[in-house]
Amino acid sequence: MPDWWTEQPEAPALTEWAQSHRWSISDGDAAEDAGLVDLIGSAPMRLDGYHHARGVVRGQVGSWRMTAFEIVYERGRDQVRRYAVTAAPSLLPLPTLRLVPARFWSHKTGGMVALPSGDQVFDSRWSLLVSEDSTIARSLLAEPVRALLLAGEDRDEIWYGAGHLAIARTDNHYPDLLDWHTQVLSTLLAALSFSN
Repeated sequence: MPDWWTEQPEAPALTEWAQSHRWSISDGDAAEDAGLVDLIGSAPMRLDGYHHARGVVRGQVGSWRMTAFEIVYERGRDQVRRYAVTAAPSLLPLPTLRLVPARFWSHKTGGMVALPSGDQVFDSRWSLLVSEDSTIARSLLAEPVRALLLAGEDRDEIWYGAGHLAIARTDNHYPDLLDWHTQVLSTLLAALSFSN
């Protein structure tokens, strides 16, 4: 299983960035990383027990505590980086949900339904899938969220699991991507706080 990142231009290591910003760093096996197993297990991507968190960094972004890491496939001598993930704990319990680019193949929907935003441009590019309709779920379709996601590249998948909102991209993690992920999560968490 080739690692396509070996052919990509080198980006500054996220751990180097974390050190310069006084974020904590771990290899994914620290005691505080135990909860990442459940978060990875809740992910809508097709993952199995050979996928683990590696290159974990933690720090504060505004009012929110953020955790960033890579999901790495490890089996025998194979080690392949698969996804860059950033997550933040949600203070409110949420229904099972996914906020994904409309062009993504929807797998593991588990009977979830799409909530339209009423914005045709947004709905043509993004889909909010939820296990149940609710005011709090609809708050994730607020105008600031729509405007931000429409300004992006439609490459991220967002979900709620293990008490966290998380955003993932098929990429390695690097400072510019962390900046984007934390901006999206901060906007979503602010929308949830405002709806409460």
